[in-house]
Amino acid sequence: MARALSIAAYLAELGTSDSSDKLALQPPRPQGVLIWARCCDPGQLTAIETLNRKLAEDGDPVSVIATVTQWDVSLSGRALAEPRGKDNIRAFIAHWRPAMVIWVRGNLDLIILEQVRVARIPSMLVNASADGLELTTGNWVPGVMRSVLPQFDAVLTLDQEAAEKLIRAGARPSSVRVSGAMEDCAPPLPCQQEERQKLAAAIGTRPTWLAANADLDECVDLCAAHVTASRRAHRLLLIVVPRVGSDAREFAEKMRAAGLHVALRSHESEPSDPTQVYVVDTESELGLWYRISPITYLGGTLHGAPCRDPFEAATLGSALLYGPRVAPFEKHAARLNAAGASQLIRSGAHLGPNVEDLLATDKAAALALAAWDVTSRGADVTNRIVSLIQRRLSALGY
Repeated sequence: MARALSIAAYLAELGTSDSSDKLALQPPRPQGVLIWARCCDPGQLTAIETLNRKLAEDGDPVSVIATVTQWDVSLSGRALAEPRGKDNIRAFIAHWRPAMVIWVRGNLDLIILEQVRVARIPSMLVNASADGLELTTGNWVPGVMRSVLPQFDAVLTLDQEAAEKLIRAGARPSSVRVSGAMEDCAPPLPCQQEERQKLAAAIGTRPTWLAANADLDECVDLCAAHVTASRRAHRLLLIVVPRVGSDAREFAEKMRAAGLHVALRSHESEPSDPTQVYVVDTESELGLWYRISPITYLGGTLHGAPCRDPFEAATLGSALLYGPRVAPFEKHAARLNAAGASQLIRSGAHLGPNVEDLLATDKAAALALAAWDVTSRGADVTNRIVSLIQRRLSALGY
C-alpha cells in the first residue's frame, strides 16, 4: 500500500512546474468522434494517416489528429506539436475532447499519461517493441512502469519478445496481443486504366525496367546498366521518369550521345519498336509506370538525391532495386531487405547485372510477391486496429 501511495503521489506531483510556453492556438475541432494519436517521430505519421483514412472509409464521423514530440513547420497539415506541461495538456484535451488516445510504439510520457487517466480517456499502445518502451519524463521511481501500463486497454506488439517484456513490466496479459506493424504506406498511386492498357499493348512482350525519380547524376550509370542488361534481352526497354521534370530533355540528349535510341513521351505517346529508352517529359504518372514495369530502380539512391518511398512500387507489384542512400525511408527499405523483397546495389556498376538478373521473370515475380507480402501484412494489422477501435468506441456509446 505504501508503494502504491508513493507512486500515486509521485504521479500527482509530476509536472507541477508547468511549461513556460502557452499552448499554441489550436485549429477548430471537427465534428464527431475524435482520436488523439501520440507519435514519437514524424516517421510514424503515414501509419496514422492510413488509419485515419480507413476509419473514414466506413462513413462514421471519426477523425484522428496526430501530435509529434519534435514538431517543425514541415509537418504543418500533418501533425500538431505535442502539448508540454500539465496546464497545456489539460487545455489540449479540453479543446479536442478525444474519445481515445493511441500511443504509437513508445516512448511513454508520464505527464500526458497521468492527465489522460485523470480525464478518463481510454488508451491503446500500438507498434510496441521490446526496445521502444521508455519513460520520457520524470525520474525513475520503482513501480512506476508497473503502475501505468495497466492503463492501456489494448497493447499491440510487433513480436512475441515485445509482448513478453511488456507483460513482465506490468501490462495486463489479457490486454497484450502480438499484431505486427501497422500499414505505413500511402494509398497506391493512381493511373488511368485506358492509358495503361494502351501502353501495355504497345510494349507487348518486351522486357521493361523503370528508373523512377531518376537524377541527372545517375544518367551515366543508367546508360551503362541498360547496355549491360540488353546483352541478355536485346529488345529491353528502359523507361526514365526524371526526378525534376525539366531534366527530361537533358536526359534524352545524354542518352542519345551514349548511342541509345531515345524517345520523349511528349513526341511519342508510346514507345515504338526501335525505342530503347523512353523518357517521360510530361506528367510523371508514376502510378502508371510502376504498373507497366515489372522492375524498378529507385532513382536518387546511388548518389544521395531525394528518393521516393520504396513502398510505392512495392504495393503496385514492381520488383525493387535501390542504392544505399534511401533517406528518409530507411525503415521501409530495411523491412523489404529483411524479407528478401528487394535488392540493394552498392554502386552504379552493380545496377546493370542486377537488372539483367531480374530479367528472369520468376526472380522478378518472387521479389515483387515478397514485397507485396510485406505491405499487405501491415494492411491486415491496420484493419484489425480499425475493428478494435470501432468496437471500443461502440462500447463507450459513440
